[in-house]
Formats: sequence, C-alpha cells, structure tokens
Amino acid sequence: MFPELFSIELFGREFPLRTFGPIVAIGFLIGVWWGTRLSRRYGGDPVADPRRAPDVAWWILIGVVAGGRLAYVLVNLPDYLHRPLAIFAIWEGGLVMYGGLILAVLLGAWKLRQLGMDVWMTADYGLTAGFLGQAIGRLGCLAVGDDYGRPTDVPWALRVPDPLPEHSLFPEFLAGCTIHPTQIYMSLKALALFLLGMWLLRRRAFKGQVFCALLAGYAVLRFIIEIFRFDAEARSGLFRAGMSPEEVRARLQEQGIADAFGGIVDMERYRQLVCSGAPGFTPELLLSTSQIISLVLLPAALVLCWKLSRRPEGRLHPR
Repeated sequence: MFPELFSIELFGREFPLRTFGPIVAIGFLIGVWWGTRLSRRYGGDPVADPRRAPDVAWWILIGVVAGGRLAYVLVNLPDYLHRPLAIFAIWEGGLVMYGGLILAVLLGAWKLRQLGMDVWMTADYGLTAGFLGQAIGRLGCLAVGDDYGRPTDVPWALRVPDPLPEHSLFPEFLAGCTIHPTQIYMSLKALALFLLGMWLLRRRAFKGQVFCALLAGYAVLRFIIEIFRFDAEARSGLFRAGMSPEEVRARLQEQGIADAFGGIVDMERYRQLVCSGAPGFTPELLLSTSQIISLVLLPAALVLCWKLSRRPEGRLHPR
C-alpha cells in the first residue's frame, strides 16, 4: 500500500496528497472516455451524444462524491455531531457507494432530460462505463487501506504492513495481520459488471435492460463482498446479539484491554486476539447498511426491468 504520494508544506502545516484521489480521478476520466465511445454506437443520437456525455459525467461525479459522503455521515452521525467540520474532510476516507450511486443516478437523469438525451439508452451504456471507472478507482481504497477485510489465512490474503505507513487508514490493531483483500474484490466486482454490460449492450431487447441488469448484479455481488468486510462500526447496520460496539467495548474493558473510555491500552494483546479471529472482541454485523440496501435494490431492479420491457416505445433490435 502507498497512501501518500507527497506532501506540501504551507503556513507551517503539511498537506498530504493521498493516492486515493489521483487513482479515483484516473478511473473517472477513463470511465468518461469509454462512455463517450459507447455513446457513438449505443446512444440515441450518435452525433450529439458524444459531445453531451462529458457534461452529464460531471454531474454524476458530483452525485457520487456528495451522495457517498452524505450516506457515510448519516451512518456515522453520532461521531460527526461532535466534529461537524470533519464532514467535509473527504481525504480522511469515508464514502458509501450506495449513497453515491443513488444521487449520481438522480443528478444524471436530471441532466439528461435537460440536454434532451434518451435517459434509458444513456443509462445502459453510462452505467457500463461507470463500472469500468470504478474498477480502477477502487484500487485507490487498497492504496490507502480503506474498506478493509476481516482476518483470514486464505492463500490470496493481503498482509497489512507492520509498521503501518503514515496516513494509512488501516487500524493499528491490524498491523501484521493477513486479511481478505476486499478492495480487490470490489474492483473485480466492478470489472465483472463492466464486462457484463458490454456483453448485454449488443443483445439488449429494450432500453434500460442493461441498466437494470447491472443494478441487480451490483446488489448481489455487493451483498456477498460485505460478508468479508471488517470495518463494522464504519458500515453500521444490524449487529449480532452481544456483538454491538458498546457490548464489545464493555467486554474489552472487563479483560483490561480497553480503558474506561474504550481506548485500547494493551494493543499487542488485542492485535493477537483480532488476528487469530477470536470471537467476541470486535463488533459483528448481522446485516450491514449496504446489505439492507441490496435487499431492497435487487427486487426494485427486477420490477423496473419488467416495467421497461413492457413499454412498446422502448423496444430495440439487438445489434
């Protein structure tokens, strides 16, 4: 992992340029470039759509960042009530993909209608290209240590550096542990959805079919990947009985591992317990917020697909 490219000193303070931002920017630009290419073949207007696509993409970017951050803040609202200015500190990490996806779709649809573009045809190739960009952007999470997985001994496990690099988002208690590389899982998930979209674009029977299929696929794959995540407190949701953050904190205090405020005082012992997978010492989710949304999104995508398939004006002949 390589969380920081370089830092600039201004007014006696250092301002680091984290690796996450440039990688996400590269993914976004590649996604826009590919979406523009797809618009020439699959857009409603092969001449005008390539010129309009970048305008829509910028609104989608605003939706991804603003929606993703808003969802993260809402999930962790008690923490941000004590430090409201930190809401804007995106460089510290903290974007929920579902929040970004929802607001990006809403802003994108609004801009498409404003420009007179076909919403469902654009949604088909736009979401396909978007997943290509996400496949690249998710590597930024790996670089900084965000969205990390649970300890494991599978052959492809990722070993967390020990000591941790400066500005790493991996928690200290995972230093030296081998964990599920969930960032790579999410990148592969996005790549698989991109390839599925490219395959379906040539075979779609109606406008919006690819969009619905990719939403359904995202819901299923995201639900599965959430099982291997380890940042339960950041994701929130429904915790298992006896495994909420408060109950785990009390257990650590009883064991002399945490102080009265929940701070870890015996890091070495705690690291050994966590890395060995000892139960009861870290919060565990029954269903994360993202999994709950997946359970809603999957049937919603299927219903939308059924409705769009019945619109005579939306029927297409596969190319």
